[in-house]
Amino acid sequence: MKNNNNFQERFLLNLCSNDKNTKIVRTILKSPLGLSQKIIRLLFKNDFKEVKDNLDSIKQFVAGITRSESLGGSYTLAKFYPYLFSFHQFIHSSYRARQGKTLEELFKEVIRKANKNFIVPDKEKDKHDVMSEVFKGYDSKLDIDVVAKKSKGKILSLQLRSRDDTGGTTAKSSLVEALRRVMKKSIEKDTELFYLIGIWDVIKSNQKNITISKIFESLEPYFHKPISKEYFIKNIEKGIVLHRGITLKLAYGDEEIVKNVSDWIGKDTKLDYKSMQKIIRTLESSDDLWLSYVIASLELENIELKGINNIQYLDELLKSEKFDISAFTANEEYLKLANELALKIIPKWDKDSLPVLTISEKAHYIRDLILLKFVYDIS
Repeated sequence: MKNNNNFQERFLLNLCSNDKNTKIVRTILKSPLGLSQKIIRLLFKNDFKEVKDNLDSIKQFVAGITRSESLGGSYTLAKFYPYLFSFHQFIHSSYRARQGKTLEELFKEVIRKANKNFIVPDKEKDKHDVMSEVFKGYDSKLDIDVVAKKSKGKILSLQLRSRDDTGGTTAKSSLVEALRRVMKKSIEKDTELFYLIGIWDVIKSNQKNITISKIFESLEPYFHKPISKEYFIKNIEKGIVLHRGITLKLAYGDEEIVKNVSDWIGKDTKLDYKSMQKIIRTLESSDDLWLSYVIASLELENIELKGINNIQYLDELLKSEKFDISAFTANEEYLKLANELALKIIPKWDKDSLPVLTISEKAHYIRDLILLKFVYDIS
């Protein structure tokens, strides 16, 4: 039997609700953490049927749902398929929307942390109001990922993408769509707009020339002075003054994006690449999403294919254990208790229902189920 110290560490931000040290990271990861909470609720309430029933009618026949359901009366694999497909469809469609949101929140929070006097709005309407300080009659309906104001009329607009090899020409042109729509507007006196396009993953920037060309083609009709394509391609990563008060720049890689944002903030900045890396390392250490996703996937298979419900069984075994988590504020407290409870109920777990093989993995699986239960109980 493993002792308490031999369990793998786990770091669940959902169990750090009152921890001041992780506040900024929880804010940045609010969207994916929300997804992990939804997964945990699905698991502990056994609401997988609700996800299945929410599939649109097109997927019912294109993905073979209707056909598999017609065969499910006499074949458990066919009966299981609609649950399997709908669950993973739900996860991946939710995650796609949340991935970009996390990058936005990352930069909004670090800019706020760099200088508390800066205005960094969340709502589209508030971003619109800030942009109106530069462009008279600003009326673009397109959202800019991050808008920051350091003083009257001194604005940063940051458009972020994880990589540049996804999406077609429309997606590439959309990087400057907001800028293109407003360049014909009157520019307010004594204003400065730094329009920064940031591509996070420099390793996969294999469509850089195509991206730059599409940006140029999108903006060219609105230039106030002639700019050749050759000059544009050569200088966009250095920064191009499109006309008075407006500078456009393209930055590849997280370090280059941070450097440009830091330079814009100015000499009083507390933002540097090392501080950003520290935040990113904390983000990377979170176990919330992968743990909830993989366990829910395995338990869905148990429930629908094998008729086994480990969540109910766990609840039964924990009824005889006296514990109180109401005063807990940090992951370490929950983790210590989960390790202790796992050691107590492992000898009582007499069902062959765990989807892992070794004794070590079974111990960890039970402990991880307990941690997810804690998240469910406090959310």
